[in-house]
Amino acid sequence: MKHWIRKTCFLFLFAGIVYAEDVPVFRRQVIQVPMSSLDWVWPYWKDINEDGLVDLLALVQRDEKAFIYLQNSTGFPSAPTQSIDLPEGTAWLTLYDVNEHPGNEMLISTIRGLVYYRQNNGIFEMKPEKLIDAGQVFVSSHSPIIIEPNRLPEKLKNTIPVVFSDHTVIYRCDENYRLSPVEEIEYEFKSTMEKFNWNSWSIGAKSSDQIRIKTTAQGKSEDSELRKPEEENEYIKNMVEKTKEKELQACFVVREEINGDGNEDVALVHIVQDIDVKTNIIIFLRQKDGRLGEKPNQVLRCRGIPVKGDYPRPSYFSPFVDINKDGYLEIVMIELKALLLSASSILEAVVSKGLDWVLSIRQFKEGKGYSNRADFKMDITTILPISEQFVDFIKFDGDFNADGRPDFIVRRAPTQCSIYLSSPTGNFYDREPKLQLEVPAEGRTFVEDLNSDGISDIYLIDYEKGRIAVFLSESSQKKGPSQ
Repeated sequence: MKHWIRKTCFLFLFAGIVYAEDVPVFRRQVIQVPMSSLDWVWPYWKDINEDGLVDLLALVQRDEKAFIYLQNSTGFPSAPTQSIDLPEGTAWLTLYDVNEHPGNEMLISTIRGLVYYRQNNGIFEMKPEKLIDAGQVFVSSHSPIIIEPNRLPEKLKNTIPVVFSDHTVIYRCDENYRLSPVEEIEYEFKSTMEKFNWNSWSIGAKSSDQIRIKTTAQGKSEDSELRKPEEENEYIKNMVEKTKEKELQACFVVREEINGDGNEDVALVHIVQDIDVKTNIIIFLRQKDGRLGEKPNQVLRCRGIPVKGDYPRPSYFSPFVDINKDGYLEIVMIELKALLLSASSILEAVVSKGLDWVLSIRQFKEGKGYSNRADFKMDITTILPISEQFVDFIKFDGDFNADGRPDFIVRRAPTQCSIYLSSPTGNFYDREPKLQLEVPAEGRTFVEDLNSDGISDIYLIDYEKGRIAVFLSESSQKKGPSQ
């Protein structure tokens, strides 16, 4: 009997130790990027010297300087590893392998063409090498930006644009570092580029504008994200048109692979903003012939709002998150526990500096779809909204217990983040946060594995002050050289 009791106690103790190891400890660092005045810092995270640790390239736009912070086994240095003055007329820069010299070069596009700086173990040479001579047309007031060629649309991925007044030439660098033009884009407009605000790498305000310019030059058109579903389905078209006339309603088409069959399905997410906010989710599963059915496969009428979105005037929102990482998307919603209908309820929320919500999750079941009743519910409390972007205070991102499933972060107070871990007991999440981080009151929250230990890290950016607070997980397996 005593042996059985000792064995049982040992198993409980062992389980507690294993579970405790799933909760990481974080060390905090604050990086103050040198700035001559309040400006706008652009952070870019990449493993520059290819040692397995993500480094920081911080661009100060008004000063036109780039600062490199190379991470080592103890974290990021307090002072920049290297400072680089950008050439006159710089429009954009990136890290790109354009030369046989080991490592990615720093590629910079200017009004005189493109140059690059070679790298030696994370340190860039100060003498630039010419790549392309060209008199490029850039708006004189344009601030330099950082681009990521690998994240562009598939056809433009890893290409280099050279911009002229009436056309853009697209170059590509092959595996032997031979540079050759692969496409020339003629503009319909010939006089000025001022109509675009130059917030992206080529000739448009964003990637959709770049594509629109390309299709216009080819005599095609691409009007909006709703165009394709409207062409495919009369039901969606009528619903979108009907919603446009309603002031307290919003409608958005979400394209996701919902049922794990490899085909992109379509969901019409319809928010009705009344005393009690409701969301209708109208799902069209893609048929085997690639078409959408005339009628929806399922209509869900849910209380609350999708967990991902811009509010109070939504321009984008989506209820879909693959929480179990099984290829089927869950529907995740939040609703207020108590409606703020009176002065006393509003005052209570202000005094407590928080709002109480119910988070609900619906699972997709093969052959049945989603249930109208939630499969899982839990209570959470967030800070009062500080912006129109809901992502600022609740975020489904990161894997802090290394189980391959997303955890979620709640901004509980101006200086506190609560992290809810995915549950090992069969529920979706632990109902109490296992991690609490003291964070700066200002700054947007982002998640990424910066030290390659398999556990997500957190950083908060105060763009205007150039202050970046980094929380690195303490891992038993340290990687990278110590300095």
